[in-house]
Amino acid sequence: MNKAVIKIKFPYLQRMLDKARSMFKIDMQKLRSADSSHLFWMDMTMLIIVIINLLYLFFGFLFQFNAIASGIHYVLPRFHDWYAENVFEHVFHYDLIFVGIYIAELLYRWIRSIYRKKYDKWWFYPFVHWYDVIMCIPIIKGFNFFAVVRLFGLVYRLQRLGVFDLTKTYVFKKSAFVSDVLVEEVADRVIAKMISMAQEEVQKGSPLMEKIVSNVVKPKEAEIVDYLSDRVGQAINISYTQYRSELQEYLFKKLKAAIHENQELKTLNYIPGIGNFIKETLDRAVADITFNTIDKIMLDIIAPDNTRGVKELTHGIIESFLDRSHPANQDLNQIIVGIVHDSLEEIKQSVLMKEWKLEQAKVKKAKIEEEIRESQNI
Repeated sequence: MNKAVIKIKFPYLQRMLDKARSMFKIDMQKLRSADSSHLFWMDMTMLIIVIINLLYLFFGFLFQFNAIASGIHYVLPRFHDWYAENVFEHVFHYDLIFVGIYIAELLYRWIRSIYRKKYDKWWFYPFVHWYDVIMCIPIIKGFNFFAVVRLFGLVYRLQRLGVFDLTKTYVFKKSAFVSDVLVEEVADRVIAKMISMAQEEVQKGSPLMEKIVSNVVKPKEAEIVDYLSDRVGQAINISYTQYRSELQEYLFKKLKAAIHENQELKTLNYIPGIGNFIKETLDRAVADITFNTIDKIMLDIIAPDNTRGVKELTHGIIESFLDRSHPANQDLNQIIVGIVHDSLEEIKQSVLMKEWKLEQAKVKKAKIEEEIRESQNI
């Protein structure tokens, strides 16, 4: 049965083999590009020693079960008797040989890091390379905790040397997922509690609002005035340009009606021949003068190089907002408190959103899509 047939008939088995092959693969490039690249052969030697030590401890662990020991005795009786008499009873004593090698390596690398001034302080090395320190802990018979810690150090060392990649295993992914969920839940609860406390402070009218005004808004008043002046000028420019003709027509209409209602100007109607002409000319003249005056004033206001008026107006508005003695500012303060409270509530709801659930849904979706693509390829 060739590889193509295996992929067709047993796709799940093929995926498991591919994952195992990718996980248990020595990364030679990682070993060569490590900080101790010129100690490549030391790393390779330690790699072999660590693997032998791990197999030695694992075999000793399995040998204590009668079923496994009986199976070994059935297949290899001489090896069973030799191991039971000479090795098994002294498995922890022989393990001290490996511990001595690990201590010697640790001291060598520690002295070397001090000589090369790799870290700011000479005592930083054992904390940075804590996994090497764990490997130096001897296993005491009857204390299984030390064995677990030691095995963890060995496995981590193999992971660091690139023998396998535990990040691709189910246990690591599930552990990382649980850790992320716990951290997110705790952090979200703490942040939500702090936001709720801030909302209570705002609602009670504590000095928080005064601090926001004095420490946040006031120092940025000049920037706020410049920004609002620019936006107000742009708004006036757009609105006036859009409605300029309508304003002109409106002024003509109102001025004409005002002139026609004026009693003194009505006497012009009694001038024979030229009375109506003078009145219509006066209508147009007054309307043109009034509109041109207003038009020039508006053009001066919205001119890019003449923003003094807009800035002074904006500055006056902001000062009136910040003036606590103003009678209408109590209502404004309540509006600002409501805005800040609602904004904090939106932030709190966003924080409490379960990001890990969304991420889990994305992973499931990607997995389903991958399975669909694989089934279509088959």
